[in-house]
Amino acid sequence: MLRNDVTVDVDTVVGLLDEVGAVFDSFDPPAPSQIRDHASARAALDDAWQHAFTAVTSQSRPDSGDFPRRMGLLQRIKQLDQELLVDMLRHRDSAFDRVRDALALVSGAESGETLLKPAVAAICALGFDRAIVSRIEDSTWLPERVYVERDEQWAREILEAGGSTPQVLDYSLVETEMVRRKVGIVVRDVQDRPGVHRPIASVSKSRSYVAAPLVAGGDVVGFLHADLYYQRRDPHELDRRMLTLFAEGLSQVLARTTMTDRLVSLSAGLGRLADVAAKAPTQMISLSGAASVPQAPSVPSWETANSAHDGDRVIHGTHGAVLTRREVEVLRLLASGATNGRIAKHLVVSEGTVKSHVKNILRKLGVENRVEAAARWHEIENRRTSPSAAAR
Repeated sequence: MLRNDVTVDVDTVVGLLDEVGAVFDSFDPPAPSQIRDHASARAALDDAWQHAFTAVTSQSRPDSGDFPRRMGLLQRIKQLDQELLVDMLRHRDSAFDRVRDALALVSGAESGETLLKPAVAAICALGFDRAIVSRIEDSTWLPERVYVERDEQWAREILEAGGSTPQVLDYSLVETEMVRRKVGIVVRDVQDRPGVHRPIASVSKSRSYVAAPLVAGGDVVGFLHADLYYQRRDPHELDRRMLTLFAEGLSQVLARTTMTDRLVSLSAGLGRLADVAAKAPTQMISLSGAASVPQAPSVPSWETANSAHDGDRVIHGTHGAVLTRREVEVLRLLASGATNGRIAKHLVVSEGTVKSHVKNILRKLGVENRVEAAARWHEIENRRTSPSAAAR
C-alpha cells in the first residue's frame, strides 16, 4: 500500500507502469522503491501518459493491430490517476481531522509541565510511530519528551542521547532552517546525512523524519520531530503539512498554558500580600488627632550589594540571613512557576543541588513552602518597583 489508509495498491501502479514500458519503448518505468506516496505515483503515471500519448498520436496507422491495446493503456492510466487523486483528497481531509482530534488531546493541559506528555502522544495519534518534543534555550536544542508507543525503554534511551549532548543551533544543523524560516522540514537518509543530531540519529536508527517548529511571540521556542520507523516509509509533503499544522495549534496551547503558569504564580504573590494586609493592625488615631501607624512587620527586601559586583541585589531574610546570588536566581525561577527539574536545566546543575537551594531559601525567608517563597518574591519585587520605593 502507498499508505496504511490508501485504497490503491502500490503493486497496481507498478504493474501498469511496467506494462506501459513493455508496449512503449520510449518509456522507462521507475523502480518500485520510487513509488512512495500519492505524489510520486501520480508523477510516474503522468510521465507514462506523456510517452504513451505521444506515441499513439504519432502512429501512422491507427488501424494497426496494437492500436486498441495502446488506447486501452491510455484509458487505464487516466482511470488510475483519477483514483489516486480522489484517494489523495480523501486522505487529506482525514489528515486534517486527525490534527483536530490530536489538538483536542492537549487542549485540557493546565500548565506547561502537564502539556508535554499528551503532546508527544498526540503526535503519534496523527499517524506517526515515534515523536520528540524539544525546547530551544539560548540557541541550544534540548529534547524534553520522547514517545515510542511500542518501546518505553527505547524512548528513554533516545531522550538520554539528546539530553546528554545538547546541540547548538548553528548552520551545520538542518534544524536551523526551521529557526530561520519557521517552516517544517522533511529529512531523508538520516544515517548518512551530515547536519543531523548524530547521537539521536544513532540511537533511534531513524531513516527519515519530519519536523516542525513551535513558535511563541514570533520566536521558535521548540521543535516537534516524528518519524514512521515501524511503517518503514519516508514521510512526505502531506506529513510535513500535517505536523506543521499541529505545531501551530500546539504553539497556541503552549502560549495559553504559559500565561496560566504566570497567572498562578502572580496569584500566589497577590494572595500573600492580601494575607499580610488582612493581618496588619488598622491605623490608630491619637488623642491629638495625629495619625500614627504601627511599625510594619519586617519582610525580606532588596538592597544593592556593597561588593565588587556593584549593582547586584541581595535579599535579606529573617534574623539577618542573606540569600546568596545563586539562591536569588533559584528563587526568581521558582516564583515564575518553574519546577526543580526545569530550574536545574536552566542553571545547568543537578536537581539535588536545586532542592538544597530551595531548602536554604525557605529557611532563610522563614516560610514553610514554595508558594510562600514565591509570594515573598513578588512582595519584594512589588516593594522595589513601587513609586514610593522609587522615591526613596
